[in-house]
Amino acid sequence: MTGITHIRYPIAALACWIAFAYTLVPLLRGHRRNAGLTALCVSFGCQGMYLAMSTPARWTGTLFGTITWYNVSVQLWIIAVLASQQILLIHWMYPQDEARVRARRRLSLLAVVPVTMAVLFFLATLQGPPRNVFTHLGDQPFFVAYQAAYLTAFVVGKVLVARACWHFAKLTDHAWVRRGLRIAAAGAAVELVYPAGRYADVFLTQYGWNPLQWSDVSRTTLTIGMVLNIVGWTAPLWGPRVSAARGWLADYRSYRLLRPLWLALHQAHPEISLPSSTGSDLSALYDLRFHLHRRVIEIRDGCLALRGHHGVPGAGLAPGQGAAEQRHAEAEAAHIAAALAAGPRAPGQGQVPATVPDGDAADSLTTGGPAADGLAVDGATTGGLMMDGPGDATQDPAGTGGAPASVAVGGPDFSADVAWLVKVSRAFARLRPATARTGQ
Repeated sequence: MTGITHIRYPIAALACWIAFAYTLVPLLRGHRRNAGLTALCVSFGCQGMYLAMSTPARWTGTLFGTITWYNVSVQLWIIAVLASQQILLIHWMYPQDEARVRARRRLSLLAVVPVTMAVLFFLATLQGPPRNVFTHLGDQPFFVAYQAAYLTAFVVGKVLVARACWHFAKLTDHAWVRRGLRIAAAGAAVELVYPAGRYADVFLTQYGWNPLQWSDVSRTTLTIGMVLNIVGWTAPLWGPRVSAARGWLADYRSYRLLRPLWLALHQAHPEISLPSSTGSDLSALYDLRFHLHRRVIEIRDGCLALRGHHGVPGAGLAPGQGAAEQRHAEAEAAHIAAALAAGPRAPGQGQVPATVPDGDAADSLTTGGPAADGLAVDGATTGGLMMDGPGDATQDPAGTGGAPASVAVGGPDFSADVAWLVKVSRAFARLRPATARTGQ
């Protein structure tokens, strides 16, 4: 058990001190009046002190041997952690003026705990050196009372913290604050195993309970709970960076998945790309958002360039839901692939139907798009990218004689549009070879 403690406590202490430094920096930069952040920083510092002081066996003495004032000070750091966490939650849950009043009241109430612990331990020392052996509770009643006071304060404090975290998580709209509070609540719940084990050590030893059998379990759960607290309380600080990294990876994946559709349109109409564009996926690593926007625009420009090619006039589609959306994407991809395979249309040449997948995908072709967009593609109202003014199916204001199917916009926001184009591009990558063979 000592070997496990030597590994467990230093790692947890290091995590606490890292979190302490992470929250101390903004305080030193001018946020000293932020009482919530100050309480959070104090909480991490107190946890770090408890874990650091508990690590070396030569400092703490034998686990179930003689208890000294040093051991009492270690437990008082835990009480300080509970106090600072409650003060933090008070400042989060109430307006500033009300939070100050409530915080003072809570501190006054919590101050009774360390005073009571110190008095009881002093009285226990008058009867001899206190020992963590409770076979006969009447041998050291003051030390039993001391343990009961400490463990009860621990349980009450953790229950209050867990309930407040879980309640406040339901009220906040900030995703990482909500996740962090739930993780912190879980950590507080896990830590309750520790006082349960210690209660058993004190009150059940006389009935055959073996403290050595479960001591490592209770202390391990205490360490795990503290680590969860660190993760939960700091989640609002590092969580947005995780979201940004995930967003960047999602954008880069979309950028790569759009390449088959973009490359085919680029080869047919090189003018859609910027002169400096290399087309390499690696080139997008710098300023990825710009390159993704540019690729979407170039795909749209390529579809507009197909107006002079063969295609099905007014066969634009809007994305549906689930399987229907996938069928629509396959039909759109088939229209584009067929138009590219047919090549430029000679002046006056009639329309050539596009090759579309059999079955539901072919049935999904329509002459109109979503009513929400209300836009026209060569006279057919669609949600597509090749948009003209309003009109009916017989109009051709651009004088092109019709256009191939457009790639429907996935929605008013850019992310939905990218998601829809990715589906079309993936379907295009699967359908293009078969369509190209048909056109030969």
